Amino acid sequence: MSAALTVRERLEPFRPGKDGPWDVAAAAHLARRLTFGSPRKLVQKILELGPRAAPAALLADRDETPEMKAVADSQRRIGSTEAAQTWWAHRMLRGNSPARDKLALFWHDHFATSDTKVRDARLMMDQVQLFLRRGPGPFHFLLKAMAKDPAMLTWLDGNSNRKGEPNENFARELMELFSLGVGNYTEEDIKEAARAFTGWHVKNRRFWFNRRAHDTGPKTIFGLTGNFDGDDILRACLEKRACAEFIAEKLFNYYLGTPVSGELRKAIGELYLAGSHNIGSLVEKLVTSREFYSAHARRSILSSPADFAVGTLRTLDATAVAERLPKEMSRMGMDILRPPSVKGWQKGRAWLNSNTLLSRYRFANSLADSTENSPRIPWDKIKKEGAEGLLTLFFPEGLDAKIRKTIIDETGNDLKLMVTALVELPEHQYI
Repeated sequence: MSAALTVRERLEPFRPGKDGPWDVAAAAHLARRLTFGSPRKLVQKILELGPRAAPAALLADRDETPEMKAVADSQRRIGSTEAAQTWWAHRMLRGNSPARDKLALFWHDHFATSDTKVRDARLMMDQVQLFLRRGPGPFHFLLKAMAKDPAMLTWLDGNSNRKGEPNENFARELMELFSLGVGNYTEEDIKEAARAFTGWHVKNRRFWFNRRAHDTGPKTIFGLTGNFDGDDILRACLEKRACAEFIAEKLFNYYLGTPVSGELRKAIGELYLAGSHNIGSLVEKLVTSREFYSAHARRSILSSPADFAVGTLRTLDATAVAERLPKEMSRMGMDILRPPSVKGWQKGRAWLNSNTLLSRYRFANSLADSTENSPRIPWDKIKKEGAEGLLTLFFPEGLDAKIRKTIIDETGNDLKLMVTALVELPEHQYI
């Protein structure tokens, strides 16, 4: 793509043929970013739908399969954090809405809530289901729902937020991490907002407005004074231009990963506003853009443990023992439902250190095992495609000739060894 393109031109829809080929490599790029991995059937479906229609089709709401309903019911009955993790990992791997699970994972990091403090796996499952249901819709509805989410209120000490003794935890994270970003509010705004949220409590595992604990006095937020309550504060945050740019930039980083200038930040904020704050609409615009399909946007994001583990298995059309997958991801640095802090996970290069990289290598080696707990890979199908098919499956855009030759020479065309070698490649750590 020409470096001469303006910011607005970079955000215009990708034109197959004019801006680049619409081929298997382009379709696989969309599959890796919008879902997990690039399984052959999904890539073919994307290829047939085209760059404009594919994102909407992938993000569309679908009824859960009977299998996923059964898994959700059984794991909810068990009620442990490990059971809830197993349910979600199973959804990512075998569910029929991987694009929604990928977006839900974004929201899980954005509204980082950990069961280490909530200590109620069912509430954590409810929160994830909220992300799945409302994640692609208007951000207004999602933020308002999260402000009353029992897991969130427990996580940020909602029940200790009372008239005369306001707890600032939720008000602070609302502005700093959930809607505006640092620099777009004052400490006084946080203190006054905390008063507005007094009485937003949890009772019997549900949101409860405790009137006796609510501060009805006048409050001054963003320079305006009134008898504001929590809904008024949420509305005030959502109406600030900073909110549009903050949310749009985080989604841009998640799906595109290319550098964001001040001009680009403003432009993607405008895209968000033009779509009436609808997240699905914004994501579709971002992943159908020229920028998304540019050469420098491809393989530019270091894969999260979910992208790496789930994506690799999905690419191979493999299945895994559901209980093991969250443990594998945890060893790689992502303990789902247990983010390390209110800021979520450190991403990018932070995903790789000596321990987590070793865990990725161990996972790669487990793919060639034939033990009971190892992933089950359809080797018969892979053998039909052969070494060339396997190389194309993982790298449809092509692989450096020297690396390609080394892999073929060192594995002797043994497909099991070749899978391990490909998954261990530095290139495969990026999506």
